Amino acid sequence: MDNDLSTRKDWDQDHRITSVDVRPTYADYYGSKGTKNQPSEDVTDHRFLQFPQTLSDATRARYSTNLSLLLTKEIDIAPSFDWELATNTGLAALIQEFLQYTHSDVSGVELFVCQGWARLFRIQEPVYREFLLEFYATVSYDPRKPLNDRTAFAFRLGGVSRECSVIELATRVGIYTADETRSVHFPTFLADCLTERPEDYNENTFWAEITGGIYTPSTARGG
Repeated sequence: MDNDLSTRKDWDQDHRITSVDVRPTYADYYGSKGTKNQPSEDVTDHRFLQFPQTLSDATRARYSTNLSLLLTKEIDIAPSFDWELATNTGLAALIQEFLQYTHSDVSGVELFVCQGWARLFRIQEPVYREFLLEFYATVSYDPRKPLNDRTAFAFRLGGVSRECSVIELATRVGIYTADETRSVHFPTFLADCLTERPEDYNENTFWAEITGGIYTPSTARGG
């Protein structure tokens, strides 16, 4: 697979991440006989997975170790959510209730309405196994750094080392808008979000609430 990578919009000099424009050709999706291409058994020869010698020995070893582990896993690229079907069946409004969160103060006054989950489920973009392997093999995050620290997230994508903040990453993938992140209530909204599993969380109880039946990790699949 050969993708055309171009920088569509450069950020200012202080920003260290640029957008990647992926333009797949017909051959990327289908073979010469019109059948969908299956992932190669060995993709480590892809140029985005050849980590350069200019990296430190420790960094290159960590990337290679992570990649070796990822290659033993199945990567299931799920289809996009069908919102048209959900609307036609009357489920869209019900689903929307679960995807929208309102952040309020102690008196109940609405401060910030989070549309992030709804936007996440509406993303419909091409997904490539090589990009997933490269990103997950190289990504690192320092939770001690502020959410606007432009060195908090480090990763490689498209053969290029990149850095960005948590907020920048969220806006670049379309979960939040730039205007939302500038809201005075945005930091308190993020601080109020759950980042750890509640102590009373139980897989069987949660699974029964959303589907019914007993939760079995080996066979459970989201609908």
